[in-house]
This record gives sequence, C-alpha cells and structure tokens, in this order.
Amino acid sequence: MLYFRKLLNPGIYSGALLMALVCLLAYQVRPTYVIGVGTPLDVSLVRGFNAPETTPGDPPQPFRWSTGASFVTLRDVGRQDFRVTITVNGERPAGQEAPTLSVHVGDMAALTVSPPPQPTDYTFSVPSEAVEDGTLVIRLASNTFVPPGDPNPRRLGVVVTQVRVEPVPGPGRFILPPSRVWAALVGASLLLGLLLSLLGWGAGATALGSSLLALLAGGLLVGARLWLTAGRWYVEWDTALVAAGCFVALVAVTAMGVAKRRSREGRLRLPTLEWRLLLTLLLAVFAVRLAGQLHPNIYIPDLSFHEHRFSTVESGRLLFTIQSDEWGGHSTFYLPTAYIFMLPLSRLLGDEFLIIKLFTVGVGTLGAALLYLIGRGALRSGRAGLLAAALYLLMPISVLPFSWGITTNLFGEFFALCALAVMLLCSRPPLLSCPPRLAFWLLTAAMLMALLSHPGVVQLAGLAFGLTGLLWLLFGRRHEQTVRTEKPGSRVPAGFRVLGALALAAGVSYLIYYGHFAADMLKTLGEIRRERAAAAGPGGLHLLVGGSVSDRSLGLVVNYADTWGDWLVGGLRGFWREATAYYRVWPLLAAALGYLLLWPTVRENSRHDQNRVGRRRLVLAALGWGGVALVYAVIGWTMNLYVRYALFALPMVSLGAGWLLTRLWRKGWAGVSLVYLVLAFFSVAALDLWQYRISYAFK
Repeated sequence: MLYFRKLLNPGIYSGALLMALVCLLAYQVRPTYVIGVGTPLDVSLVRGFNAPETTPGDPPQPFRWSTGASFVTLRDVGRQDFRVTITVNGERPAGQEAPTLSVHVGDMAALTVSPPPQPTDYTFSVPSEAVEDGTLVIRLASNTFVPPGDPNPRRLGVVVTQVRVEPVPGPGRFILPPSRVWAALVGASLLLGLLLSLLGWGAGATALGSSLLALLAGGLLVGARLWLTAGRWYVEWDTALVAAGCFVALVAVTAMGVAKRRSREGRLRLPTLEWRLLLTLLLAVFAVRLAGQLHPNIYIPDLSFHEHRFSTVESGRLLFTIQSDEWGGHSTFYLPTAYIFMLPLSRLLGDEFLIIKLFTVGVGTLGAALLYLIGRGALRSGRAGLLAAALYLLMPISVLPFSWGITTNLFGEFFALCALAVMLLCSRPPLLSCPPRLAFWLLTAAMLMALLSHPGVVQLAGLAFGLTGLLWLLFGRRHEQTVRTEKPGSRVPAGFRVLGALALAAGVSYLIYYGHFAADMLKTLGEIRRERAAAAGPGGLHLLVGGSVSDRSLGLVVNYADTWGDWLVGGLRGFWREATAYYRVWPLLAAALGYLLLWPTVRENSRHDQNRVGRRRLVLAALGWGGVALVYAVIGWTMNLYVRYALFALPMVSLGAGWLLTRLWRKGWAGVSLVYLVLAFFSVAALDLWQYRISYAFK
C-alpha cells in the first residue's frame, strides 16, 4: 500500500508532462546540421565509408573515401524540407576511370554528377515527403577503383569532406517530434520521477528532478540534436535509469539488512535525509555514467581486451598471461577475479559488452557509499561523508576511468576501499560495532580480493595496508589503551590485526595464484632491466617523464629524457600536469589541510572523547595511503614502472577535502555558499569532461 501511494506522487506526472512539452517546442527549432566527414563526431552518422583520413596542410582537412554505396543518416531530425550541400573531390590517380556520383534520398534521385579533381560543392533540395518518419537518409553511389600499391586493398569512390543540411527558410508547418523520441524521453522522465518518489522525495523534489532531465533533453534537441539521436541514444536513457534503479535498490536493501542485524548491538544509525541524499547521488551518477558508456560515439580502448579475458574465464581458464606495455611488451600474469564476479550477470544478460559496462560503472560508483559510511563513522559527520562521496564521484580522475575502460583497476580499488572501511568502521567508537573475530575475517576477505584484482592495485594496496598497520602500531596504540574502544576481550591492538589480516591474505593469494607465476616474473624483470640498460644513452639515462598516460587533450605529454636536467624539469612538469588533469589541483591541497585540521582534534586529552581514536586512525591511514601513492609516483619517475597512483589516492583525497568543506560549512552563509559553488563547479566540469571523452577521446 505504501509503495502504491508513491505512484500517486504528482511530481512524477508533472515532470513527464513538462518533458512532452519541451520535446514538442524543441522540434520547432530548426537547426542547420554541418557534418564534418572524417571528424570524430561522424562515427554514428555515416555508414559504408572507408576509414577517416586527413589531407596534409595546416590545418589538416579530415575526409573519408566513399565506397560503391555509402550513407549519411540524420536520425530523428523531424519531417521538413531541407537543402543539402555535399562537398566532394573527384581526384583519382592517373589511369583510373573518371568518377561518377549519384545521390538518392529515399526513392528520389537528387543528384548525378562527375566530380572534378578538386573540392566542389553540390546542392540539392529534399522535400519533406522524402524524410521518412523524420529521418533523413542520403545514399551516395559511385564507381570505384583499387589504389595501386595499397597494402590493404580498398574500394574507393570519391572524397567526401562535408555534408551541410539546412532547413528551407520561409513559413513552415508545425513539426511533430518522431513518436519514438517522444515515447523514449517521456518514459525516461516517468522512470526518473518514479525512482525519486520511491526514494522518499515529495512532489516538489520529484518534479524538480524530472524537470532537470527535461531541460537536458530540450537543450540537446536544440543545440546537439544529432548527438542525442545518433544510434537512437535516447532509448538508452531508459536502459540506464532501469539499471540505476536496480543498483540503488540493491544498495538500499543491503544497508537495511545490515542496519537491522546491527540493531541488536551497536545500532547502525543512518539519518533519513542523509541516506536519501546519498542514494539519489548514486542513482544520478550511475545513470549518467552508464548512459555515456552506451552512447554510440564512445570508444573504450580496453573494452575488447576485457571481453576476451571474460570469454577466457567463461571457458574455465583461470591462469593466463597477456602482453603488457607497462612490462615492455613482455608477458605477464593477469588476474581473473573481476571476471569471476561478472559470471552471474552472464546468465542474466548474455551480452558480454553490456555486462562489462554495467560491472565497471557499478564498482566505480559503489565506493561513494563506503566513503559516506567512513565519514559518518570515523569523522562522526554525515555531512563530511556526503561531501566526500560527492567529490569521489565528480573529480576528473573519477570520470576518466570510464572512457579508458580500466574495469579491473576499479574492481581492485573498490575492494581496497572495502578493506579500509572495515578497518575504520568495525570497532568502537566508529559506526559499526562488530565482534573482533568477525571484523578480522571481513578485513582478510576484503584484502584478499584487493590482492587478487589487478597487478598495479596489488602493489599499491598491499603496501598501503602494511604501512597503515605499522603507523597504527607506532602512533595509535597508546591512545587505544587510554580510550576503551574495543569490545571486552579484544586486547590485540588494531595495528596487529591489520598486519595479521594482510599477512594471511598475502599468503593465501600466493598459494592459490601467484605461486604459479613467481619464477617467470622474476626472470622477466631481469630481462626488462637489461633491455632498458641497453637502450640508455651515453649518460646512461633514457627514462620517460610526464606520467604513464599520454593525452594532449588532458594536457598530459609523455616523452623520453636523456639528460638529468630534462628528467628533473620534465618530471616535475608532469606531476603538475597530472595534478591539474586529474584533480584540478585544489582538492589535493584541500585534503592536506583537512587532515591537518583533524590532527589537533585527535590529540585532545579528554578520556571521554572517544571520537579522537577514530579520527586518529583515519589520519594515520591517510598518511599510509597517501605515502604509498607518492612513493609510486617517484618509482614511475625514476624507474618507469607506472601504476595508477592518482586513482588510488582518490578516496583519501575525497575524505580530506570533504572534511575541509565541512569545516567551511560551519562558518556561516559564506562558507555554505562556497561549498555549493565548489560542488557546482565539479558537477559541471564532470559532465563537460564526460561528454568530451564520449565524443573525442581516442579518435
């Protein structure tokens, strides 16, 4: 009965009504479409063309060769009259047959020409009757030739550089949106409204959420219609929202089960508004990330790699190697654990690419819930937890992995964060009261998964847990004795438990996996050292500087240094560029200041201040975690053995910066305004970066 009442929330239907109205009005705007053939944005608009190329010159001109039958499709632009201009070049090598080109729109022959050997514009009109169902399909037919000496023989027609489609001026008729666009977008609005209502939001908040979706759809229909309709991406909005709803439901049910179980001892208290805000944040971010991964324009470099590994694991092979660029092209082990976790989804969905995308978005988003719990438990501040969760999901380094497709990295980072959460939450005074024996086994299991995740995460996580355990032993034991933090009968210091769990997890992982590869990997390391020594210049130096990722669109430039001066300057410049590209610099400084502000609090002498132990543990964990990230930054700089240390540092940076924002919030309206501005900046920047990576990355 309660859930039935959620369906009566008027915000659901007011948002859907607004979406229908926005779609109707947006289609009355008649934009001109300019398609640069051969540019990254033509991927989902052209079919039957050869691969993109560029002409020499400054600036270079992108183009594609047509084939015998090539198509340009402007999907769901609305049924109206158009004027089309196609820029083609009929140049061919000497001795080839002169080119002929005919253009058809539906059953209408629009153009028949013999293009000269130079860029030439051809214009023709298309009546609305030829724009079937609101979609304009232009078919180019040409005689073809095979270029002599082509290593990969291709059938080439004419060079096409641009297609310009503009509405015919003058009083036009009212344009109805294509029914499928209308149905899909209104359905997405209804879905979002229903999900917000089920999360407990009232009519106003539900209508606001649906209205924001309507404004996004309207903005795309007016300013980037082909980006929205390419491959009918708008249909994937419904898919993303359904998946996001299932994801949030699983999180909520799990949390409710844990809360009910812990209610008997050490009740898990999650304030309703905070919990609702967190679930809404997870819902929105999951949907946006998955929708982006389903966009037809996106290219994810590692997706096929993971699909092959997943198929290998599905076939029953759990021990295999890959050729690794980080290991100089040598063979190295690659762990199957993440793919084993995907196997249940295989029986439900059957689409391996979709499974990998869902899994990637899931493990990359779920960590925000753990950060909220850590903030609420170790910092005793739900606001700090929410702010940390938001930063964790919005900073650039949290967006980039989804365009890279580093699924197993995200899997390992998630379980490393699980282990950190168990370390900080499963003892008093933090959030969960947990029997010491159960806490130990939970910690061991989480560490084991982190150590069986990804070769880079294994190194980072293992050293981070070891260093944190040592720091807890050296600097936290006296304060644990001063404040009674553990359950009766638990006399083992927390640092010993962390180190013991790490030793057990490392031993088990070696027995079941690493023992099969240890000898070969030691031999490979020796070969790599010899190869790098042979490649060194006269001064014995030949090192990459600038980081492990080369992407000029992010400001990341990687090159070799053969002198110590170039190495020093290039390395420092590379660290600054990484800080800018991955974090926008400010959160790194904010995190350091946030932990400094925590330090005086944990040194208070009051025996009744039990919060100080949880905070002290968090600060020491941040020192261990951040210290390992810095060490591996230096290792990459000096030895070119790069791991994703910037991604590994993300949880601790988010917690520290979240605590600083919490302190600012308490300073009055000026502090509150600053916090909102920071969140707005990172939200807009994250959306802008995500759409850029979808459209242009790796193209």
